[in-house]
Amino acid sequence: MKVFLIGFMASGKTTIGGELAKEMNFRFIDLDHYIEEQEGQSIKAIFELHGEDKFRELENKALRDISAMDEDMVVASGGGTSCFYNSVDFMNKVGITVYLRAEVEELLARLIDAKTERPLLWGKSKDELNNYIIRVLDERKKYYEKAKITVLISEVDTASLAQTIRAACQ
Repeated sequence: MKVFLIGFMASGKTTIGGELAKEMNFRFIDLDHYIEEQEGQSIKAIFELHGEDKFRELENKALRDISAMDEDMVVASGGGTSCFYNSVDFMNKVGITVYLRAEVEELLARLIDAKTERPLLWGKSKDELNNYIIRVLDERKKYYEKAKITVLISEVDTASLAQTIRAACQ
């Protein structure tokens, strides 16, 4: 079984994904870390050297490579993964998707200090970052809402989420 965590950047996909994988006794893969290992460079370097379009191509290939692996796993996707190359439909076809939903204020609080680490946020003021989150969240909502399960990050309990996922796969 493949469990794909989707949602905006800083919604907790990596943290919750690791906990969920332990709870379910599944392998955990962070898609961004997998890409960095495969490419031998950081996501930041890929963006700087090759741009977002090339990164999205690499991300799509990595998603499909991981999906072909014959083992149970929880995959923390990138914030935009589900929005390109019909990836959310692909993830729903090969596994189960979980949307980790967060409020704008919560995302802003999490991202304000991480701007230098995230290529899409470089150089944004607090107001610009807030507006960016609102705009991009609105654009991506239609993809995120295709998830089979939606959970508010403020209410996540990995044990009950694991039960919900297992029940959805029956």
